[in-house]
Amino acid sequence: MTHDPVMRPRSETPVQVRVLREACCAQDDQLGPLEAAYSVTRTSTIGELVRTIVESRFLQYSASHTSLVGFVGAEPFVRVFSSHHAAGRAPEFSVPSSSLVSALVGTQTIEFRFV
Repeated sequence: MTHDPVMRPRSETPVQVRVLREACCAQDDQLGPLEAAYSVTRTSTIGELVRTIVESRFLQYSASHTSLVGFVGAEPFVRVFSSHHAAGRAPEFSVPSSSLVSALVGTQTIEFRFV
């Protein structure tokens, strides 16, 4: 007897997004982590992904580094802010937050940098 695998609609197929971030200080550089992977569906928006990244507390800040800019390749797409230094400040997108992750990111890595 064979078992057919469950077929998911293409829109529900998980996509892995690799995310890197700069260290906010020397100790953070040593202890990290500076890399993470997030699983989203093909219909997930960039706004949903950014919210997931921020809520995961993967991004780190310091008194002198209170915001990070997210890049796909050389193109910035969002600036996110420390909740400690800018409480309640929403991410500022340079692309529509409704853009699909699969279209904007594809197989590229997202990198958050202090700018």
